[in-house]
Amino acid sequence: MTKSFLQRGIHGARGLAVAALITGTIATAVVPGISAQSASVDPKLLGQMASITLDQSALPDGYTLVGEAFLDADHAGYANIDAKSLTDAGFLGRYVSYYENTSQKARIVSYVSAWSSEDAAKAGFDLTEDEAKTNPGATLTDSDASVGDEPHELTTGTFKEGDTSIGTADLTFRSGSFLVGVDLEKTDGSQPDASVTETLAKTAADRASAVIGGTNPQYTDLTLAVESLPLLGLGTGVQSGFLTPTEVENVYGVQGSSLSKLTASWTETIAVGADPKQVPYVTVGLTTFASADEAKAVVTGAADLTPTLANLKAVENVTVDGADSAAAFTFTSSATGATAADSYRVLVTKGTLLIVIDVQGAPSVELATETATNLVKAQLGCVGQASCPAPTLPAGLAG
Repeated sequence: MTKSFLQRGIHGARGLAVAALITGTIATAVVPGISAQSASVDPKLLGQMASITLDQSALPDGYTLVGEAFLDADHAGYANIDAKSLTDAGFLGRYVSYYENTSQKARIVSYVSAWSSEDAAKAGFDLTEDEAKTNPGATLTDSDASVGDEPHELTTGTFKEGDTSIGTADLTFRSGSFLVGVDLEKTDGSQPDASVTETLAKTAADRASAVIGGTNPQYTDLTLAVESLPLLGLGTGVQSGFLTPTEVENVYGVQGSSLSKLTASWTETIAVGADPKQVPYVTVGLTTFASADEAKAVVTGAADLTPTLANLKAVENVTVDGADSAAAFTFTSSATGATAADSYRVLVTKGTLLIVIDVQGAPSVELATETATNLVKAQLGCVGQASCPAPTLPAGLAG
């Protein structure tokens, strides 16, 4: 179950809006996210987990993405289970997507954990689904659920989040060496409709089966996760995952734009600085389209799609070796409170692929420019490769 994660992790960023994150297409202002970890993770595994969790298209109307992130053993959020117990059991990582419907006082958490084998996943189920240990004091009832592979269970009841009573219907199941789950919660303490959870869990099971079988669920592409410059080992993770066209357009408050034509969009954002400031933020976004012209349309119209940012200024005559088209902007990050430009964003296309590199809140705009320029060159070198080495960030970037 995800109760301790919600209590100790995601809800620390309760006010986080997706518009404050970097999307896989255009960058906006960034605030610290939901993952306080810096460990690297196998890109293929990360992409698999991000593909299994539900996106907005699978949810009832009215739910908005708050955030999604990879969690290592040190930050997995299982109360009263330490990192060594997890890793000894074969735990490889956990991925969580969190959505809210404020008008209905409801939230949906879609999650998946990866284990070293099917037997490890079964043992991991017994370890992590022991609510008497992970959520003592809650009033919860387990029942069987015929979703996915065994073991599986539906947990209903209530638990406390501070002084607030939360109603939950949480279904967890195994799919191969993954443990997958969907948690529907009511923040007014009422009991959620368990049939909704079961329907959503069946969709997650279908996605898991597709991923295990080597197929990409809609709006995902494991190639993007593998070819993307790996950032998670270089700072604190803010956002990692896929976004649907609707989710991307919701960020910018547009409909029917060039963004609506994307086929898959992957983004990773890290905070490089030390707490509590955490700036600068570095983002790599890869997005595919059905045609090269559709990808170029985003670059051509980038200024119109970009939300209003302080001191936004287009860089003239931008060219990047190996790219088919390019555009770049300098601006001031809202995360720093600075008055002068301290951020640089570059967008390039190569065939049907759009690459966005964003460096926000650097000590100087010159260092932001240097960093983004080097990263986009490195990212172009990873296109079509079976793996992508971690980049080196310049000295002084973290201030």
